Amino acid sequence: MVGGAKVRTPAQFVPGSPVPERRFVRQLFRGLAPRYDRFVLAYTLGQDLRWKQHLLRRLRVSEGDRALDLACGTGLLLDRLSARLPGSRVVGADLSRSMLLARRPRFPLPHLVQADAERLPFTPGSFDVVTAGYLLKYVDLDRFAREVGRLLGPGGRFGGYDFSRPQHGTSVGALYSLYLHRVLPVVGPATSRLSGEAANLFGFLATIAESSGWEVRAPAAFSRAGFAEVEVTPSLGGAVRWIWARRAAA
Repeated sequence: MVGGAKVRTPAQFVPGSPVPERRFVRQLFRGLAPRYDRFVLAYTLGQDLRWKQHLLRRLRVSEGDRALDLACGTGLLLDRLSARLPGSRVVGADLSRSMLLARRPRFPLPHLVQADAERLPFTPGSFDVVTAGYLLKYVDLDRFAREVGRLLGPGGRFGGYDFSRPQHGTSVGALYSLYLHRVLPVVGPATSRLSGEAANLFGFLATIAESSGWEVRAPAAFSRAGFAEVEVTPSLGGAVRWIWARRAAA
């Protein structure tokens, strides 16, 4: 059990199905919240913090920007935004109240909001930068891209990353596929100290990473939402894919 609710196992998750229901996502992270940071480091073999730094470097977050971090979770990326910007210019939003309450801030607390990334309570053009880590497989990409576009001012930048399908036919992709389906379900629970049904989260996330296909659908969704520049790039054989998008300057 996770947070008192039964977790859907990989065998019960149907590849190609719509994104998981919001209720399911809340339940998923309710039980995971106290151990989320350890869980992510185990899943990514310690690469997650390096990926967050790369995200901010590529977006060129600088003084004067107004930034929104979606699916901010326990605040690992928020902390890095707060190190670059005054707290008054940084906002974090997450669907899960449990994740927000698990935050252990290293910097002055930014404004935190419990909200759905497809329906955000901010006025148009409120931000210069929007970020999202590990969110893209959980949202309707057309609705999400329209909402991000609504919140960004002219020239505003969006950057995000998430787990994705291995690049089959490449040696690195083959290694990633082996890790995803053979190594992770065994090693992950041990290194993150999860047990019982909660340990099945590693198998579930491996399955949704393989089958979501968000990386294929995202470029068209962001283009339809009016973004002038959209780029999706893989790293580590597809272990993570990055999406970069920019609003037109005028």
